[in-house]
Amino acid sequence: MSQISTRREAKSSGARDRWVAERMLDLSGLKVSRIRPTFFAEWLIYSDTIKTQDKVILPFGEGRYAPIAAEDQGRVIAELLLNPEGHEGKIYPLFGPVEYTVFDLADILSEELGRKITCEPISIETYQAEASKQGYHPHFIQHISSVAQDCRDGVFAGTNSAVKDITGREPLGIREFICKHRIYFE
Repeated sequence: MSQISTRREAKSSGARDRWVAERMLDLSGLKVSRIRPTFFAEWLIYSDTIKTQDKVILPFGEGRYAPIAAEDQGRVIAELLLNPEGHEGKIYPLFGPVEYTVFDLADILSEELGRKITCEPISIETYQAEASKQGYHPHFIQHISSVAQDCRDGVFAGTNSAVKDITGREPLGIREFICKHRIYFE
């Protein structure tokens, strides 16, 4: 598993490291397939500000992405492992079914949770300062800052049918994800 922003020119050292690892696998002679998911839907759960402050606080600006649930990725991985024939050497970008901005996600959270959730956009620099104060590792801060810029630049945008094509099931929609994981938001 890699990520959608994996590329040679990535600003994130983590994304570049993944690109190098993929090249090493290419040279190894092993038959591999890769998944490159966009941002996980679980990011909404990791942000305790939704639960504690009724706010989505992320440095993604107006960037759009189609959040994908970890369970959908798990189904894809299981299918690729159980039935690898025909998948060797392929790269599968994985997306949820619909693109959103964090502002859209705050509106959907409000509707699904029955309380007003606002989006408090922050700059990447503010994110870096706050993450540093909270004791996050510099590597993590550099990675998230870089992928936040990638999101703003459209690198995480898009949708496709890969989850359904591989698993036979549509990926989980964000409303269904929120309802399924409601306890984490209350």
